Amino acid sequence: MNDLPYTIEDNRLFETLADVAYLCGQRGFFSGDSRQDIAEFIRWAREFEAIHDDTDWDEVDYHDTIEAFTLNKLRIGIE
Repeated sequence: MNDLPYTIEDNRLFETLADVAYLCGQRGFFSGDSRQDIAEFIRWAREFEAIHDDTDWDEVDYHDTIEAFTLNKLRIGIE
């Protein structure tokens, strides 16, 4: 019953994706194509996880880091 069909890495990616999507929605981001936006959020989540594969989240604040990463991506996408 408690066996999850996902790996720890999958769950980390899902959490990152949820955080990216939440932050983008909170900032009112919408390009006009929701499918494209979702694909972009997935790319960003994968990139974030690759960059922070070895990050010790006991030493680095995850929420500050994901917020800075996402806001930077939004800034780059708007320019």
